[in-house]
Amino acid sequence: MELKGIYFLILSFLVVISPDPLSMAYAGIMFLLVMKFMWRMNEPKHLFMGMVMYWFVAALLLPYGAIFNTPLSELSEYGKSNTMVLANFLAVTSLAVFMLGIQLPLKRIHVMDLERVQEILERYDGKKLFVAYIIFSFSSNFFNRYMLTASAGQLLIAFANFKWVFLTFLIIHTLLFSANQKYVIMMVAVEILLSFSGFWSAFKDYIIVALGAFMMLNRQIRIKNFMYILFSIAIGYFFLVMWSHSKGEYRKYLTAGERSQAVVKTNTLDNLGVLYQIFSRDFSAENFAESFADGSERLLYRISYIDYFSLTLKQVPTILPHEDGQLTKDAIIHVLQPRLFFPNKKAIDDSEITSKYTGRTFAGRNEGVSFSLGMVPECYIDFGPYYMFIPIFIYGLWIGIMYRFFLRKGYNIVWGICYSAPMYNFLVAYPVPSTKFLGWSITYFLGIWFIN
Repeated sequence: MELKGIYFLILSFLVVISPDPLSMAYAGIMFLLVMKFMWRMNEPKHLFMGMVMYWFVAALLLPYGAIFNTPLSELSEYGKSNTMVLANFLAVTSLAVFMLGIQLPLKRIHVMDLERVQEILERYDGKKLFVAYIIFSFSSNFFNRYMLTASAGQLLIAFANFKWVFLTFLIIHTLLFSANQKYVIMMVAVEILLSFSGFWSAFKDYIIVALGAFMMLNRQIRIKNFMYILFSIAIGYFFLVMWSHSKGEYRKYLTAGERSQAVVKTNTLDNLGVLYQIFSRDFSAENFAESFADGSERLLYRISYIDYFSLTLKQVPTILPHEDGQLTKDAIIHVLQPRLFFPNKKAIDDSEITSKYTGRTFAGRNEGVSFSLGMVPECYIDFGPYYMFIPIFIYGLWIGIMYRFFLRKGYNIVWGICYSAPMYNFLVAYPVPSTKFLGWSITYFLGIWFIN
């Protein structure tokens, strides 16, 4: 049986057992459209990976609710909510509109000629490329710390993300010239391990980028490809569950007990040792089941992001009026005023915006945390349940234009497709505030244009 047939069997089963069959069917069809339109042949699959993550953010609670026979209205962290179904519908629809915007500029972009790709890659020495990546990878960690503290740090975001571009180029080279392939795989594994020493769950970025690059030459999603994806998801899920359960204590160690994101424990090996001790205790034979269940639930609500939207639907316009584009206007003005030239520009507190429109109080910058409402709820607040899709479509169009520019204007076609690797960060647009979506994507585009 082909993969499509297996998918429809699974979807049909979930629809039958789901307490929300129409929502499950609608989300399932949207996932099929993601697989159909975002799996671009002979290109890295980072656009595809980004849109899959978007789907998880918008619809993950539906298969979970089907399996555990729990209606969507009862899956909110904030008690039973009659707006969860509407929030899910608008979120999944936003995925379709965003994807349509991406597709339009790429409609007439043809599949790459692999002979041309091979001809280009033959100019590069695999061993020198491997050594150059290792040097760049480790040196970029030093520069990343400077970028985060510099007044114009956002303008350097392209240089920080160029690591993913370089890694993608290296992996594509090994796909056609496999002499270094086992060393590249070992190196990625080591970098995933080392990434656990930091404050954020950066290991997921390595998995996403590496998997998207290794699947470049697959013309279709076949069962073999699907099994690779499932295996990678399973590994990533296991790590994320452990991280979700134990990260609070570990981050407290990294910051020396302070409620901030400023890491004072910078010794990589010591940090890994402490994290190993925490994991060993939390996931010992005696604690494994309880800790894994807790980590899974934390991860479920960390990935799913419709709760805040559900709360917003209760507030706007019943208690607060629609903003008639003010949030979008503020985001555009904020991006057009780089801090390099406007040093007194007000810092945006995402938690403040989320607290205002959800009616609940969230800890903010002073406590070292941030809770963002997300681009889609912001568009709803600005324009209501119908016109909200206009800016979402435009944002998708901007992503498609960026990708098309990279393909056509890259230093060569291989570097051009590799420039798109970090774009998965922008593609999971639903939970990202409009200010950050525009700021990250525009500064990345300008930085890559300069590098190119």
